[in-house]
Amino acid sequence: MTKNNELKMTPNFIINAAICSLFFFLIAGSGVALAGPLDGASPEYGFGKKTREEIMKEKPRDAKIGVLGDMSGELSLFGKEAANGAELAADEVNARGGIKGKEFDLLIFDTAGSVAGARLGVETFLKHRAVAVVGAATSEVSFAANKMINDNQLPLISSGSRRRLGDTGPYNFRNSLTDANGVKSMVDFIRNNRPWKKFALFSSVVNDYSIQLNAVFKAELMKQKLEIIDEFYIWSHGMESIMPDERGVEAQIKKMIKNPPDAIVYTGGDEEGIKLVEEMKKEGLKIPVIGCEDLMTEAFTELGKDAEGTLVFSGFDVKSKNPKTAAFVKNYTDRFGQAPTIMAALAYDSLNILAIALEKTESLRPSLVREALMDISKYAGVTGVTTIGSTREADKTAFIFELKPSGGKYEFVYIHGGH
Repeated sequence: MTKNNELKMTPNFIINAAICSLFFFLIAGSGVALAGPLDGASPEYGFGKKTREEIMKEKPRDAKIGVLGDMSGELSLFGKEAANGAELAADEVNARGGIKGKEFDLLIFDTAGSVAGARLGVETFLKHRAVAVVGAATSEVSFAANKMINDNQLPLISSGSRRRLGDTGPYNFRNSLTDANGVKSMVDFIRNNRPWKKFALFSSVVNDYSIQLNAVFKAELMKQKLEIIDEFYIWSHGMESIMPDERGVEAQIKKMIKNPPDAIVYTGGDEEGIKLVEEMKKEGLKIPVIGCEDLMTEAFTELGKDAEGTLVFSGFDVKSKNPKTAAFVKNYTDRFGQAPTIMAALAYDSLNILAIALEKTESLRPSLVREALMDISKYAGVTGVTTIGSTREADKTAFIFELKPSGGKYEFVYIHGGH
């Protein structure tokens, strides 16, 4: 293992991953299986329920919550932001008296962006008898240790992942705004606040998330009986079966001239989004763009008047006037020297959701903790009002933003939803 991996138990306890690796090597060498449940109680395979007798055979876990993420690798921003948000929430919960009148420990493990690191982190949390884990939005955290999490009944709440995780096992939870909820929030807003009736769908074939989100928009527009007059795609330049003059944004925009839509649903990133707006300007088209938070970048915002009216949805409003959110932003900024990202906000809410569940549960037995998490309803967090659904996915509404003049410049301004 890389020496960058470490377990940090706030405020002042650190175990180097090399020590963790040696410990688990010795355990494995002794013939003790790590794949099965460490408590000796049969795990909850599938999605059925245990009997009361089976639940009571589980040993209660300790008052420790883990944070698993890439703190030093290529996506270290995600892990660090998640750790910061969870740490701030943990300190606030402990300052209020902790859980059931006792303080709990927060353990932070750096995966260094590797599959092996994620698995080692889960093994380390299990060794320390952690009761649950907050995970950052990276694939090694979301999927690498999935079997270990479910076999050992260790609830993990993913903060920021765009992948649907609830179907992968009964102990996988996700606190992110789902695509379905984000798109529905946007289409509901448009129906009630814009005169647009005809839409064109524009997605990037080389962007998996763009294709996924495009499908969700298409289904919701059809469900709400809004007209889709055309579908356009940006193709990879390496696709020889597609003519060169049809692969890029320019060719797609020319196709819109004869029958322009009222608005364009664009589900790709900001680079191609900028080209989309620039090409429309060249052709004399002024068509509003609808997208997601991937367009909320400085580069896209600099388009200014050319992109004015662009609507996007997101799961967090850092400039919210909601007292709870404003306090979180101030406290986070004062502590870490910069405003929180959506990743930090989601981890902050996830830790608080865990604290509520642990406070309510009868004991820290894994099955009871899981049941308490699934009972979370209408939690008013900084990322909106959250209910955990039957598939362990968060049910919440999106924040809608519009690109418009503000304070002498253009920026995405909150206009609806979220709270």
